[in-house]
Amino acid sequence: MGKRAGLLLGFACSLLPGCGPGSDAAGGAAAAVDPATLCVSSACGSKTRLLDIPGAENTLFTPDGRLFVSGDSNVYEVTRDGAGFHAVSLYDGSCNFTGMARRGDILYVACFDLRLYALRLDQAGARLQPIYSLAGMAAPNGMSDGPDGELYLADGPLSSSQLPSPKLVRLDFDAADPLKVVKQTAWLSQGVGLPNGLTRRGRTLWFSSSSLLPPALGQLNSVDILADGSAGPVRTIGTLAAIPDDLGVAGDDLLLALYSEGAVALVGAGGAILSQTAPLSFDLPSSVKIGQPPLVNPATDLLVTEKGVVGVDATGALFGNALSVFRRNP
Repeated sequence: MGKRAGLLLGFACSLLPGCGPGSDAAGGAAAAVDPATLCVSSACGSKTRLLDIPGAENTLFTPDGRLFVSGDSNVYEVTRDGAGFHAVSLYDGSCNFTGMARRGDILYVACFDLRLYALRLDQAGARLQPIYSLAGMAAPNGMSDGPDGELYLADGPLSSSQLPSPKLVRLDFDAADPLKVVKQTAWLSQGVGLPNGLTRRGRTLWFSSSSLLPPALGQLNSVDILADGSAGPVRTIGTLAAIPDDLGVAGDDLLLALYSEGAVALVGAGGAILSQTAPLSFDLPSSVKIGQPPLVNPATDLLVTEKGVVGVDATGALFGNALSVFRRNP
């Protein structure tokens, strides 16, 4: 299949399960970086494929630099040694995993089997286990931790097996047990479009959403988490002529995967695209984040998941299914 044909198929698939992300809250290298120093343009940087990851969906760094990648059949921890990069699967089975977030020593991952999974980061050899059944959701996707110990999940964009139920969901946990969800709330359902990616900076959630009405195929939105835990008004920060996927924090700006355009972009706080890579420079990217040591260099490297066409797990430069790095040219 040609690259442009794959893009067109991917565009049609981008509203289906597993085409979206989730993210941990801003911190470390991402919060400290000056976005003006980043190379987010094909004029200054180029892509290197690091690993084959089937249906690569999202990434998460822990504060000490451990890297996790979700995909359409498993979740992987990425390591590096003298021989290069390696991906170790963390689930005994197969599931279409999407958003990830961290609370303390627990990694949480959403899956399209409508369950929330967890893994203890402080236990060697720990495996992902389901801990909670997500009620009333169709497509658990983007995920972020919250400022008060909660988690947020985007339900969308669309499901291939259930009627859509676009909303942001909040999960609250037992204060004494990080593996016990005590409350699930349909936190925000108005003004969300078809939500997809999700990230947080302070008490503000940023989320991407899709529209079925061109030319504005996508939106970038924000909503404040109020002191009582409720949602403030939704603000549409910008509109996009492409289907967006996951987003990441870059100082006061945001990084955004433009799935249907095959590019990644740096977006200003006011919603304007400040710079972006060339169309088709990536194979239907699903997420982009600033690198973190020791695996990659935050001063020069953006970590990108290339999902490719949903449901096609062929490997190679035209199909995605990869974890890649976008790096400033020497």
